[in-house]
Amino acid sequence: MINHRKLTYILFVAILSLTIIGYNYWSYKCGYCTLASLLSFSAPAIILIGCNLLAAAVLVVVRLRKKRQDRLGQCDCGENLRNIWLFCPTCGDARKA
Repeated sequence: MINHRKLTYILFVAILSLTIIGYNYWSYKCGYCTLASLLSFSAPAIILIGCNLLAAAVLVVVRLRKKRQDRLGQCDCGENLRNIWLFCPTCGDARKA
């Protein structure tokens, strides 16, 4: 079953793809571009792709960092640990560094 987050990403990619295809079709029909220019990347397109890749990399780093911080406050057994605790009160395991 697809969860809400995956469905949101799928819809976003589908709408974005349809928008790009629609714009390219319209500009081709109006004579603003040729078939060769539809398949090539212009300077603004390369800059936008680079910015999107950079933004995606930053997003991945931020999410991984947040997950790591969340794991530091929780033991493997599922017990939430306070900042001053060095050992888990439930299972006795040492806190992860």
